[in-house]
Amino acid sequence: MKGLRKYLSPFTPDQSGAVSVLFHYGGMLIIMDAGGCVGNICGYDEPRWDKKKSAIFSAALRDLDAILGRDELLIQKTKEALGDIDAKFVGLIGTPVPAVIATDYRALKRLMETDYEVPVVPVETNGIDMYDEGVSRAFLQILKNYLYEEDGSGARFIANGSLEQKAISLEELGKLGKLGKIDKSNASERVGVIGFTPLDTPGSGDYDDMVTALGEQGVDNPVIYGMNDTLEDVAAAAHVDRNIVVSPGGVKPARWLSDKYGVPYEICYPLPQDRADEFSRKLIVHEPRKVLIVHQQVFANSLRDVLIGTSEDKPLERVDVASWFMMSKEVRQEHDTKLNEEDELMKLVDAEGYDVVIGDPLIKRALPGWKGTFLSLPHFAISASLYSSESDEEYWEKAGVVVR
Repeated sequence: MKGLRKYLSPFTPDQSGAVSVLFHYGGMLIIMDAGGCVGNICGYDEPRWDKKKSAIFSAALRDLDAILGRDELLIQKTKEALGDIDAKFVGLIGTPVPAVIATDYRALKRLMETDYEVPVVPVETNGIDMYDEGVSRAFLQILKNYLYEEDGSGARFIANGSLEQKAISLEELGKLGKLGKIDKSNASERVGVIGFTPLDTPGSGDYDDMVTALGEQGVDNPVIYGMNDTLEDVAAAAHVDRNIVVSPGGVKPARWLSDKYGVPYEICYPLPQDRADEFSRKLIVHEPRKVLIVHQQVFANSLRDVLIGTSEDKPLERVDVASWFMMSKEVRQEHDTKLNEEDELMKLVDAEGYDVVIGDPLIKRALPGWKGTFLSLPHFAISASLYSSESDEEYWEKAGVVVR
């Protein structure tokens, strides 16, 4: 039966992915729901919720409000909330309700910006797609709203302190210190990292390992969008030398920057050498023959490269990647598999004869009767806080441990 889940819990949806991208930027995020979706986001899908401040509200849409499209109520409630919160922007995050009634986000954006004089960033999620779709859409929307070259409301607000249409001079912005990290860094190369969120990276929001890994490659002071940057960094995103895409959710935004502004990108997940060596040692002791890694594609690809590169004494027959989430064709290899249903994993493992599977511990339940070795690789979007870690250090202690 399509969509049947006998062993796995529901995966993180797109609205939570969008919130994960915008969480860090100091905006007021409005979940366009009746109240239930925002509870899931804050209670289960956002690991930073109880550690860092972010203003997340429910639109509290009642049945008739949704049916009759009473947008003026939402506009008024948002205006009242802005009186108590110093928000840098208003984010509108879609759920099934506005998707069903075909809410006009562009009209809402125009009405709100006219009334508030604050940038509005709408993300048309639907609460049905997976989290990485929300990540992709949110990164695209914040780039289109804040990139200086796009002259969106966010860009005008940073440059001019208002939404008034004025010419934006990059030279003048540099003098005013409004070009973010690219204006302050002494690094010979200015590198952006796109697609990093706590939902599918180690450490639930800890990015120390990413900085370390890039440092080992000679990259200083990287701009990790959504984590260690500012809106000024987003506005100047067309001026980095290159981007590194660390998850499938970052591919479309990076491709857009490449196609429109010529910013080159590569798709990979940099890992510190000591983490890679440690994980490889944990695997090799099991003398694997055929290995399947089930995680987000880019992270899994980097681990595959590590395992193949360190198993020369006892070569692996194959290391493949599978995922229920986005699989970019740009980095998908011959035997990699896009999963859709829960039972497809068991069929794949049986058909291909994998003796080692690496993935979130919750996935082990979806392999009843399988006699191989299952190694832990937690994925927050699959199991939320059940196997989450507070830091990169804690994550890698759990990674590679046998799941019984």
